[in-house]
Amino acid sequence: MEFIQTEGNQFFLNGEKIILRGWALGSWMNVEHFMIGLPGTNSMILEAFEEIYGKERAKQWLDSMLSNMVGEKDIRYLKSIGINSIRIPFGYHYLMDDAEPEVLREEGLRHLDRVIKLCAENELYVILDLHSVPGAQNTDWHSDNGTGQALFWEYRCFQDQVIWLWEKLASRYADNPWIIGYDVINEPHYKLSGEQINGFYRRLIAAIRKQDKNHILFLEGIDFGRNFAPLEDYEDPQIAYTVHFYPFVLQEDVLNPQMDEERRIYIFREIFEKQIKDVTRFGRPIWCGESGYEIMDGMEPFYAKLLLHNISICEEREISWNLWTYKDAGRMGIVVPQNDSDWMSLRRRIAEQWSHEWEQKTSMEIVHYIGDTYYHPIENSLAYDLDFRIRSILHRIAVEQILKPILKEIPWEKMKMYPEDFSFDRCRKREVIVEAIKKEIQGRV
Repeated sequence: MEFIQTEGNQFFLNGEKIILRGWALGSWMNVEHFMIGLPGTNSMILEAFEEIYGKERAKQWLDSMLSNMVGEKDIRYLKSIGINSIRIPFGYHYLMDDAEPEVLREEGLRHLDRVIKLCAENELYVILDLHSVPGAQNTDWHSDNGTGQALFWEYRCFQDQVIWLWEKLASRYADNPWIIGYDVINEPHYKLSGEQINGFYRRLIAAIRKQDKNHILFLEGIDFGRNFAPLEDYEDPQIAYTVHFYPFVLQEDVLNPQMDEERRIYIFREIFEKQIKDVTRFGRPIWCGESGYEIMDGMEPFYAKLLLHNISICEEREISWNLWTYKDAGRMGIVVPQNDSDWMSLRRRIAEQWSHEWEQKTSMEIVHYIGDTYYHPIENSLAYDLDFRIRSILHRIAVEQILKPILKEIPWEKMKMYPEDFSFDRCRKREVIVEAIKKEIQGRV
């Protein structure tokens, strides 16, 4: 069996061009607060479970979550949609311990190996995605950031840890042809120089190639995968560049169902072209590694239409794509727990006191209040930077004053069953979206 490889600006398998069409397993081995319905970062949430239920029970709970969120039926279901690839995000904490940075965590590798094997058995290719790193590669919650600062880029020791981790993974998976390649670091920071991003990429490429010359290395732009201007092309023959496409982040109006559809598509294309402008110069394959929406119940036809727009924008340019995300607690997933499940009841209870949207709005208000009250009005660029630090404080407060008190009220004998609400058979499927995308893929293949 041959490896998927790059040639010019396309991917090829056995001499034939292949468009990667896939879905991501978001919030699996890297918990994201709004997707799961619990406040805090990945580490804060898991530490809260450990404090309330004890270390061994918290470990048992996490193992059950990982097993129930992604199992054989999930992979078979994804295969039935017609996709050919899966992006597997994982946080470094699942594979490394900060107290023993040069020891791989076998429990994390066991789950990673299990899902890679399931994908191979169902003839689905895999892209491994390092979604959070020591020191945090960006300022937001999804990099498991407890400070609101992207310290990874300031301390070489953090970068050395990531290089060590990828060397180990590259050695482990070098001969596995079901793995397309390595998405080496998710959404780098927005304030990086060419020297910072290129210097790290050059070191990482050289280290991986000592272990593995077979797999494609997927490199993301700065500013959360949106800006490729500082990046250089590399001599390595198997490089692809990864863009993340969330048009509503840059222009929220596109989420208005009443917007004229031609106007919406025009905005989508304009944003997409701007994002890929500085990467097409390399003549390398482009992979849209993330694209998706927060899906409101009852509005599935509208969100199906938005996702189809995103897919069409990629397909008409022969750009591979991957949607975010497969399963979560009813925010962006196409498979979610039943509304009457214990987990969704927990989510609704927490939502009475906390939400991601409230947190974003409140943190920015606090930043401007500090400037207006104690200093001088704060300009937008500085406010944006400081906003993430305030959010990290709000994360901690929400964990202490909301999450932990609620967990204390839920006995362990009940909580240990909560992960089962994420098992495939207990979940509902957003079939309107699934069928629309299934039909789209069938028309393209």
